[in-house]
Amino acid sequence: MPNSNVIEPKRLTNMQEMEIHVNGPDGANRLFIYNGMAEVELCGGLPHPRWSLEVLCFELGRTYTGDDEVVKVTATASIAGARTDGVASFAGWQVFGAAGELDEDSHRIRMNIAAGARDTQAFLEQIAFQVNVLAKVNG
Repeated sequence: MPNSNVIEPKRLTNMQEMEIHVNGPDGANRLFIYNGMAEVELCGGLPHPRWSLEVLCFELGRTYTGDDEVVKVTATASIAGARTDGVASFAGWQVFGAAGELDEDSHRIRMNIAAGARDTQAFLEQIAFQVNVLAKVNG
């Protein structure tokens, strides 16, 4: 497995949020759904045609404070845009995995996406994502 670097997206676009009132499980009373696209510029690794591995990290959504409790977080991500420059004989793009979690310092959801490209002429430009947060919100 290649070494990984932690990076932030250039920007988040098409951000959408939905708040749904629910009745459980585990005392949850809200389901928050966040989705959008992360703009990046991931290139294949060296020596050619090695896979690159970048871990994209960013925060999103509301701040969970006081007696709020995050019950469960699920996340998914997929390739939304890629390109090649010149001749890319071994081009490839991949999302290796995605996970969302509550950041204990900021009290917001942190999205972590492992992604990469193969071939120095292959670029991953956009990653689409969705995060579902089941929470108990007081107040």
